[in-house]
Amino acid sequence: DAEVAGVGRPLRVRAVAGAVVGAAGAAALAGCAVSERTASAASLLGLGVVLTLIATVIAGPLLVRPVIRVLGGAFPALFGSVGRMSQRNALRNPRRTGATAAALMVGLALVGGMSVASESMTASFDRQIDRTLGADFVIQNTNFLPFPKEVTDEVRGTEGVGLVVRGRFTPVAVRLPDGDRVETTAAGYDPRLDEVANITYTAGDSAAALADGRLAMDRDFARDHGVRAGSTVPVEFQGGRSAELTVGALTDQDSAEGFGTQGGLYFGLGTLERYAPGGQDSALYVNAAPGTGDDELRARLEAALDPYPQVQVRDLADYKQLVHDQIAVLLYLVYALLGLAIIIAVLGVVNTLALSVVERTREIGLLRAIGLARRQLRRMIRLESVVIAVFGAVLGLALGLVWGVCTQQVLALQGMTALAIPWVTIVAVVIGSAVIGVVAALLPALRASRMNVLAAIAHE
Repeated sequence: DAEVAGVGRPLRVRAVAGAVVGAAGAAALAGCAVSERTASAASLLGLGVVLTLIATVIAGPLLVRPVIRVLGGAFPALFGSVGRMSQRNALRNPRRTGATAAALMVGLALVGGMSVASESMTASFDRQIDRTLGADFVIQNTNFLPFPKEVTDEVRGTEGVGLVVRGRFTPVAVRLPDGDRVETTAAGYDPRLDEVANITYTAGDSAAALADGRLAMDRDFARDHGVRAGSTVPVEFQGGRSAELTVGALTDQDSAEGFGTQGGLYFGLGTLERYAPGGQDSALYVNAAPGTGDDELRARLEAALDPYPQVQVRDLADYKQLVHDQIAVLLYLVYALLGLAIIIAVLGVVNTLALSVVERTREIGLLRAIGLARRQLRRMIRLESVVIAVFGAVLGLALGLVWGVCTQQVLALQGMTALAIPWVTIVAVVIGSAVIGVVAALLPALRASRMNVLAAIAHE
């Protein structure tokens, strides 16, 4: 009945600007996916995220018509003429619809990207733990700090314990053939490491790695710094001690960090005691003796360690849960941002619908005059709100999935090679967006349904 100001203006400038910025963002994300260096990949990822977000906001109005025609395609069949009008109302002003959905789109893009990244990290850690950890139990401090020797003695003296392999960590600095000096943390282990850990070697074995005066190193780290099996590298320990250690083994733990931390450096406890004496154990890898069940041994270990409440007994499932909980902290921060985005999105949809109702006052009056019931009018506005909210959710999640996959490619350079898509979360977010649309439409729909029909028809 009445034209809305600015509806007919062309979107050519937006199309050109969105295409240029979007192409630059896509190129940055593609470069991130194929990069082989973590630093450059992360930089390209950040640039790609910013550019594609800007491009989507700019080009959002261009996507309104094709996407909403699909999202609202079933409305006419389900709700008749009311559904058809709600779909067309959402299409009436693409600029406004795109701007209204932008707040929800940005929030859900962040949530989608972080969800994919966190799910991939969780799957990668689970795979790594399953593949690497072979001990029945791991005993560590809650904060991973070293514990007193009495703890080790208590564990060894517990009935049903068959094998205890000690693990210690020490800061070291390694001078490499390419001239780099890398400060990292190395680990020291008892000789029977193979019985509690599954380590893949590309050169040498555990016996060579843990022999006196030898060490093991991650294969990729060694390749990047020009180290080979049999090379001698200077290692600086705390307290000013230094040693020339021979690389006895190279590992391939599907991680740039190897079995330990950066460089995957580890050696025998005999070597560690010689150059960094007096250290405390940081982890105990425990296997049950033949004839002792895991549940039985766990109960005994927990009873023996009762005087040391900071020391935890963990099995494989506990270790996975520990990692899951740490990753979940990041997600909680993202969900807090999502909560703010939802509040902003709801206010935006409410504002847009309220303005739309005012602009269409005479039109609403005419519809009521020819028989549109109050209930049908409220439904029309609710459906319009729902399709706008779901439009923002679809754009945001599509963008977030791309960001998440690219983030996983960066994580893969650090050994987190599993890609996992949280489909349950994605479906829940889409459904939640529809609910947000319904909630946002309550007040505008109620206001529209209470209009005086004759006054609305006479409205200029």
